Amino acid sequence: MATWTDITNAALEPGKPIRSVDGIALRDNPIAITEGASGAPKIQNAAMDNDTVDDRLLTGTATSVGRDWVLARTALANVGVVGTYAFLFTNNTNQAIDAGSTYAGSNLNYGGVNLDNTNDDATWTNPVSSSPAGTWRAMGEVQATADRLSETLFLRIA
Repeated sequence: MATWTDITNAALEPGKPIRSVDGIALRDNPIAITEGASGAPKIQNAAMDNDTVDDRLLTGTATSVGRDWVLARTALANVGVVGTYAFLFTNNTNQAIDAGSTYAGSNLNYGGVNLDNTNDDATWTNPVSSSPAGTWRAMGEVQATADRLSETLFLRIA
């Protein structure tokens, strides 16, 4: 982890060569800021690029601060926006769903499951709900079954 070094205005003199100790600090300070080093200024939410994925999340080294940052933004997401999950079912009976495959929202509907406590029987949702917009990736897999609508968890990707 890089160390944050305060550089005074007096240490940087216009027209004079830079001291190596100040050059090292100028090199290391941006790294120290991004790593959250002690004494370094904190990056404000408005400065973060919300269009990229933090490398720490990809490598599994995310901190609780990074996790909380992501979860706070996820909690603010509206239903059906890119990056959200939904339990959806196909519009057609006897249609398989392949995990990892993508589906147009126009071919899906918001779903749910009704459980019959008497017979321990799960029934599929009637196709009366609206279709979501966008493109969705199946996060589960369902075999095609005659006279049944296939239903699983989906992630909106576009």
